[in-house]
Amino acid sequence: MQFEIKNNKLFIDKEITELDKFVFDVINILEKYADYVIIAGYVSIFFGRARATEDIDLFIKRIPYAKFKKMYDEFILKDYEFNIEDPKSLYEDYLKKGSSINLWKKDLPLLRIDMKFANKKTQKDALKNRFIVNFKNKSLYFGPVESQIAYKRYIAKSQKDIEDARHLEIVFKGLDLNKIEKYKKAFEEEFY
Repeated sequence: MQFEIKNNKLFIDKEITELDKFVFDVINILEKYADYVIIAGYVSIFFGRARATEDIDLFIKRIPYAKFKKMYDEFILKDYEFNIEDPKSLYEDYLKKGSSINLWKKDLPLLRIDMKFANKKTQKDALKNRFIVNFKNKSLYFGPVESQIAYKRYIAKSQKDIEDARHLEIVFKGLDLNKIEKYKKAFEEEFY
């Protein structure tokens, strides 16, 4: 199967997995408080790559502490846990300083969300240029496919990441090779 993004939208029909259900549950809460973009391994998995993952990586737009606290409280109310039980510390010592925080369903820590503020230029770009996937009356926002490929192939470079990049190259029609090169250079400026 091949996918094509038109006008930053993609409509697909796929079976919803347990991993997808976990992501939807989290996003249903998260999107009330912050814009988000899903990146990394789950992108490849969502689009058909058969491999396991322990976390779903995403960036969120910076929000004030009061809004973060409301989001934190709703997650706690709905039986989620964070890596630290102090919301002020999560916000000040992690998110504001560029580190990620982890979130999982209580008693199910094997699947977790790895969330951080979009602080770097490439992270903000992922939020700005995200595309929406609509299916089965649900929707999710993903980072640009070309960005995912560039990061995985040229920065992360593990065997798993290279295979993720190759999978995305195969299943997406109309990839812009110039954009991949542009993202590669932007990542290299941030990471090297």
